Amino acid sequence: MLRKILFPTDFSEHSVKVKKELKKLAGCAKELIILNVLDNRIFPYLDTIGDIEIQNLNLMDSLSKIAENNLIKWKTEFEKAGFQKVRILMREGVPFNVILEEAEKKKVTSIFLGHQGINAVERMLLGSTAEKVARKAHIPVVLVK
Repeated sequence: MLRKILFPTDFSEHSVKVKKELKKLAGCAKELIILNVLDNRIFPYLDTIGDIEIQNLNLMDSLSKIAENNLIKWKTEFEKAGFQKVRILMREGVPFNVILEEAEKKKVTSIFLGHQGINAVERMLLGSTAEKVARKAHIPVVLVK
């Protein structure tokens, strides 16, 4: 179960809790993949909006740079904690779909993620990303509260 772990993160306080727990498993796991998914659902009408398009693209670029810097920092933290192989991934899309796709593509043996992330509106209306991943994944999913 711990050979190859996928750790999807949105850098929320719940993800920080997962990071803390995962560090304790450094000696048990062979590989850790840290994944950040930029949720592109906030830009569904870019083609029809015109002037706002440039602002939104700049926002996505800014979010991407922040996420990349955080991924690099977290990778270093995990390496210092004792993980031998740590990879980072950044993708864009619907988070739960991307998480499940990457888990399958990378042939991970488990997924560790925070019980809740930062998208409160989606959680209220559609259910949390964590809940969807746990329900649809074909491998063990560990939710950290």
